[in-house]
Amino acid sequence: MYFRNEDIEKLLDSLRIEEVVGEFVDLKKSGSSYKGLCPFHADTNPSFSVKPEKKICKCFVCGSGGNAINFYSKIKNIPYMEAVKELAQKYRVNIKEYNAKNTDIDNEKFYQIMEDSHNFFMDKIFAQESRTALNYLSNRGLDTDLIKEHRLGYAPAKWSELYDFLKEKNYSDEDLLTLGLIKQNEEGRIYDTFRNRIIFPIFSISNRIIAFGGRSLEKDDTIPKYINSPDTPIFKKGKNIYGIERASNIRNKNYSILMEGYMDVLSANIFDFDTSIAPLGTALTVEQAQLIKRYSSNILLSFDMDKAGKSATERASFILKSQGFNIRVLQFDGAKDPDEYLKKNGREAFLEVVQKSLEIFDFLYELYSSEYDLTNIIAKQNFIERFKEFFAYLTTDLEKEMYLKNLSEKIDISIDILRKTLVEENKKKFIVKDYIDEIEEKPTEKKEFKKANNLELSIVEMLLKKPEYYEFFKDEKFESDIANKTLKFFEEKIKENFNFESNNLMREFENYIRNDNESHLEYINSNIARIILNYVIDTENTIEEKEFLKLFKDYFRVKVKLRDKTEDDFQKIVYFSKFKDKIEKSKSVEEFIEIYNSFKYLF
Repeated sequence: MYFRNEDIEKLLDSLRIEEVVGEFVDLKKSGSSYKGLCPFHADTNPSFSVKPEKKICKCFVCGSGGNAINFYSKIKNIPYMEAVKELAQKYRVNIKEYNAKNTDIDNEKFYQIMEDSHNFFMDKIFAQESRTALNYLSNRGLDTDLIKEHRLGYAPAKWSELYDFLKEKNYSDEDLLTLGLIKQNEEGRIYDTFRNRIIFPIFSISNRIIAFGGRSLEKDDTIPKYINSPDTPIFKKGKNIYGIERASNIRNKNYSILMEGYMDVLSANIFDFDTSIAPLGTALTVEQAQLIKRYSSNILLSFDMDKAGKSATERASFILKSQGFNIRVLQFDGAKDPDEYLKKNGREAFLEVVQKSLEIFDFLYELYSSEYDLTNIIAKQNFIERFKEFFAYLTTDLEKEMYLKNLSEKIDISIDILRKTLVEENKKKFIVKDYIDEIEEKPTEKKEFKKANNLELSIVEMLLKKPEYYEFFKDEKFESDIANKTLKFFEEKIKENFNFESNNLMREFENYIRNDNESHLEYINSNIARIILNYVIDTENTIEEKEFLKLFKDYFRVKVKLRDKTEDDFQKIVYFSKFKDKIEKSKSVEEFIEIYNSFKYLF
């Protein structure tokens, strides 16, 4: 048997958690909460707390807790779905039961594996070996009670401690690989995915553990600071939200606060801003926006205050506007992110920031006007053009008219002229689909475009992240139009003395491709869309050097395959063999380029 998520949500909304827990625990009122002896360990001092307004319960000693279904499942020692069925019958909540399919049976098994893994991580957080993790969390303002309340964990530094633990429970390697808990190298050796990391649990809307985020404690800069579980049968990064298990708070308070990272959300919750959520280290997706909107269409954007954060705010606002959200933006003085601001200034100061928050149009006006000299006619035209994308995402005529009026008053230009430019003649209609931006425009003269393979698209993405690598590729001939047009873009920008460290690089690239008269809808959708998506996702430049090096080596291998070998003599064959060996052993992009330049005459 299984129940749909919507029905589980309906059940959770209907249940009074103090009533469910009260059947098994003698509860006493304590302010707006209830307290009692924890039924999951030998408790002598009431440590089990029930918070009706948040619909959760928690033991501040052993860490047990969750929503009413989690509690009932554990106290009765029955599977989660069975707990759903019993509670629905017991409290007369009408939800529909479905016959279990093989996929649902597998999913239940996956949920159990994730729960066991989470318990393993939570046990390890207070072990002797986790002292570094506890020191880090303590420095970030989390004491023992808060670590338990938010169910944080620690992944040991040993190579296979979690794997060994799960194998004792007879879980298969195949299932553990599917869930991304372990990896296997080319020699067949199995090792834990998460090692020497603080573990942030990621929950489903019904408070079931579905994934993990891990923050590295290593001092080695080559190791990614944060990693997440991969997409699995029970977790899709682009469809889930960190903190969404507290969705009832969003519904009750009728707003959410969208932040960038795990620590931002945890800090906000510590200060009782319990509607805080984050998009799991990616750019916000349409599906995530739709999930949030099920609980409220009012949202506060609280991203970092650097250029990347402002760009992420802009991009997220387009996604949210396409789904009809009311958006305000928080801005912090003297802090790089919400976490730091809360630690320095506290709850009341944060509330003042909320009160002074900017409506999204006013934020974009400030952002765009900082980039243009509005006393210059050409610059002012370009400034107005910047609003085209924003207006294309608006879903109602009323919104368009209100923003047009606002803009008209600010820059002293007729609202009729602005309407013609930003609405009536705004021919490029940006449509949000899945994670990405696509374009619909009138068909142009048909032309056959050569599609890009994944390697060439990845190289284009890399060049937009690392423009300095253009020098290596500038004389190369790619197979696809998008890659060759990218080289042309860089060539033209260099002639214009363009500042490639500018935050406008991606925007300039988009405009260059999209304004190309030869561009074709299918060509744009299949190529530029992916590039834009991946560029926006990596707002913190987390792509590692070794990934860039891999791209160079992959490209080299392709060139080797295509190389004409008919004129090779013995000496050239020997030199080329040495060349390939040196290239494969190179440990940095700079070393690769140096070796390549020494031997490129061989091509």
